[in-house]
Amino acid sequence: MKGAVLEGVRTMKLREVPDPSPGQGEVSVRVHACGICQTDNLAYTGARSGVRFPTILGHEISGVVEGIGSGVKAVGPGDAVVVSPVVACGRCRFCRLGLSNHCENGIVIGGEGQPVVMNGGFAEFVQVPESVLYSKPSTLSFEAAALTEPLAGSYKGLIEYSNLRVGEDVVIIGSGSMGLLLAMVGMAAGAGRLVVIDRIAERLRVASRVGVRHVVNSSIEDPVKLVQEIMPEGPDVVVEAAGTLEAASLAFKLAGRACRVNMFGVIVPGEIGVSPRQIHFSEVRVDASFSITPRVMTKSLQLMERGLVDPSRIVTHRYRLDDIQRALDSMERPDRVKVIIVQ
Repeated sequence: MKGAVLEGVRTMKLREVPDPSPGQGEVSVRVHACGICQTDNLAYTGARSGVRFPTILGHEISGVVEGIGSGVKAVGPGDAVVVSPVVACGRCRFCRLGLSNHCENGIVIGGEGQPVVMNGGFAEFVQVPESVLYSKPSTLSFEAAALTEPLAGSYKGLIEYSNLRVGEDVVIIGSGSMGLLLAMVGMAAGAGRLVVIDRIAERLRVASRVGVRHVVNSSIEDPVKLVQEIMPEGPDVVVEAAGTLEAASLAFKLAGRACRVNMFGVIVPGEIGVSPRQIHFSEVRVDASFSITPRVMTKSLQLMERGLVDPSRIVTHRYRLDDIQRALDSMERPDRVKVIIVQ
């Protein structure tokens, strides 16, 4: 089969690689769509540490079951499925606590954050355990279904960890794919006033198109001043989804009394200055959200199936697997929000 193999920093080669051969409890999935995550781009550019070459990236996957190994009972050839990238053992302390994203024996498919990495979805087929498959609702396109995992992460961060309540005011820093999915979840959940901040005008225009009423271009406007004007009492929730230390610092500048701050996007090394005094007297609560769990994957599919969120609205660029290099190059475009490989 064809696979896009990352052989080194900025060295992605389309190669003939071995066809999958599903073993006990495994299936092969013909990939129909696979999103490019910013973490994939960081691996490609060398900004992500710990990448083991060669590897096949891609962890936002939907497709159709092609073959099954022995013992597989829940799916069969021809079934349309969504792949969760997180493989958990189900036995360790974290799994027993419902925190399978922190599994001590975890495996990740085409991504990062777990001890073991399997090849991902930038290929014609991907081989995965049966346990990570979810049935794709017939009403969902493969493109939308491929974004189940990033939507699940957004739901987990904003709803389950930051506990957004109906009518609360939200600021999201960053209007990339995760920032916009967070905004869409917030709107579906009944957020009051919602502000999205970014430095790139093209992405803020996409935010407006998906329904965000208040957008702030921090390259030409003072975000703190404008948020104060829009939310005189201050935001209830601030989510950092830009992935930069500057954005993380801005989150605390925006946080007032009883505000909940979620460090959602920063995965690069570094530190920022915060005031423990401010956190104490203002009772600022600080949270974060890493990866996904089976529960939020299920919730994500429900959001899409019931018409509450359509993540395909944020897809701005589509490429075939043969054009993987162009797809990666497009990650640097200012008008890029979500790039997806379709087959």
